[in-house]
Amino acid sequence: MEEASARLIGAALVSRRAYQDLADLCDRIGNRLAGSEALDRAVAWSMERMRAGGLEGVRAEEVKVPVWIRGEERATLLHPLERPLPMLGLGGSVGTPPGGIEADVVVARDFAHLESLGEAVRGRIVLFDVPFTDYGETVAYRGRGASAAARLGAVAVLIRSVTPTSLSTPHTGALGYAGDAPRIPAAGTRRRPPRREPRMVPPVFQP
Repeated sequence: MEEASARLIGAALVSRRAYQDLADLCDRIGNRLAGSEALDRAVAWSMERMRAGGLEGVRAEEVKVPVWIRGEERATLLHPLERPLPMLGLGGSVGTPPGGIEADVVVARDFAHLESLGEAVRGRIVLFDVPFTDYGETVAYRGRGASAAARLGAVAVLIRSVTPTSLSTPHTGALGYAGDAPRIPAAGTRRRPPRREPRMVPPVFQP
């Protein structure tokens, strides 16, 4: 085993093949959501690369997976001035009603702060304005934030991009819905710009 590992490590140190394959997969096929045509192409590509590398018995197996398709999406700040907000729906999020959702925003710094807001959350959109610490800790708000807010009566959730830096672009990713909470729409928005957006939240709902 150690000898085989040493050969693999040695080959990786002198060859750029792995990076070339990764670039080919990402650049030529791109994102590969479950159930998409791009995923089918990625599976076929992977099988071809394995066979080209000398592997035997390469095969694909059919599986059933949930399929989520991104639809039309937008968010707009209505007060004190109207302007579009950068956003991307989180993977697996339910949609809004046909007419959309219009509600005040309440800002939560973390889960404990959300709980302390109590009835102030009901009927409102929760914006999790959580400072980035590390990915494992901060991504919890994307995974569990919607259900935590829904238990208190929130109608939707916005999550800051889970990253320490950003080019004012929203990030997306998968969320999870707990079985004991209503499913509400959830979207990612960009990291906080220079104090503008929190300043536009009504003072009573400031963190």
